[in-house]
Amino acid sequence: MTLAAKKAVRKATLVIGAQRALELFKEDIKGETCILRAQNLDEVLQRTLASAQEERPVALLSTGDPTFFGLLRPLLQRSPVDLEIELVPGISSIQVCAARLKICLDEVEYADFHGSLSARKKHKLVGAIRRKKIVIILPDPKSFQPNKIAEYLMKAGIDRRTPAAVCENLTYPSEKISEGDLSTLSIKQFAPMCIMVVGTIASGPAR
Repeated sequence: MTLAAKKAVRKATLVIGAQRALELFKEDIKGETCILRAQNLDEVLQRTLASAQEERPVALLSTGDPTFFGLLRPLLQRSPVDLEIELVPGISSIQVCAARLKICLDEVEYADFHGSLSARKKHKLVGAIRRKKIVIILPDPKSFQPNKIAEYLMKAGIDRRTPAAVCENLTYPSEKISEGDLSTLSIKQFAPMCIMVVGTIASGPAR
């Protein structure tokens, strides 16, 4: 958490976020709270906008960077053009992953499978690995988890010994980093909040 984010939360009369986000800021929250869930996204965003239009400071929490698969897009889609919105970006899970594994982000390619498992995306992933690129992958927690990704890559002809790693629950007490190759990761289960990296990385010993 950044100091700027903590200051913004302290000023808010209404703080909205997922339960884990509210828990992170519990010592900074001075106003009312509202839990954001997938089922009540529209309702809560409408409440957010209504409160803001009444000139009540509202903090809408999005873990990591709100501009990177966060809440910015759905908020902008529903917001009037004259509404004042201040973004306080945090640190994305990809930045933390790169730091843990000592990866230079300007040397990698990305593959995002959140809610989209198109054949084009899968073929692009295979092509990048065949070009010996390091690829940072955002798995889909329901239908394309890291073990399934490893299985898919091996079936697509990628060497089973290709180095790979999975970073789970980054920055949380339960953080765990598993390093090995596609073969070893294909038989493991991982937490829903994780990032997968495929390709040679210059990290320390496996944890």
